[in-house]
Amino acid sequence: MSLKIVHLLPELLGTYGDQGNVEILSWRLRKRGIDHEILVVHAQDKVPTNGDLYLLGGGEDDAQIAAVEILNRGGSLRKAHNNGAHFFAVCAGFQLLGASFPASGGRTIEGLGILPVETIAASPRSVGELISTPTIDIPTLTGFENHGGQTRLLEDVQALGNVTHGVGNGLESKIDGVITDQIVATYMHGPAFARNPELADWILARKVGVLNQIDAPIFTQLHDERIKNAR
Repeated sequence: MSLKIVHLLPELLGTYGDQGNVEILSWRLRKRGIDHEILVVHAQDKVPTNGDLYLLGGGEDDAQIAAVEILNRGGSLRKAHNNGAHFFAVCAGFQLLGASFPASGGRTIEGLGILPVETIAASPRSVGELISTPTIDIPTLTGFENHGGQTRLLEDVQALGNVTHGVGNGLESKIDGVITDQIVATYMHGPAFARNPELADWILARKVGVLNQIDAPIFTQLHDERIKNAR
């Protein structure tokens, strides 16, 4: 089996370096000898519905609006979800998977409606280190958040982490992100998988099964230093 990883709209959802998540996934799969392909989907391309794992990153208001319009054409992303695809979404990518998100000029934009969340405008902007205790069995999560919206869960779904430093989803929820059977979403930039390789492996394992360990001590050292410095 070859794992198909779909990198969605890097020119629109790549403002904060989240494309690094794709590189980390590929590196970790190569180190394990797991066959995979990376399909980069640009704004002019047709969005495939047969991918295994779709990645969405962060972006500015206008880019986020353009992205949701593209991803909604023909219901492609919803079809991929219905076909069993998994998703990892960061910041703007997280927001646009939900019911709605804010934009400039006080506008509210309809999202893809795949995740049971909605995002509203909030002030001040959430900027800084984000640390959370994960709700899954992996080490403490760290990232850098930079978002003007805060996200409310519309159903009783699992959070990715309980925030110990920073804002995360906000609205006094003290949580970051969500986890469903097919989706992991977060406000962590960094890229998230570079700072939290165990999260990358946890997501991969949901598609390919149990993974052997990789010896990469530099990741652990940098991870621990960021937690210490943020506190």
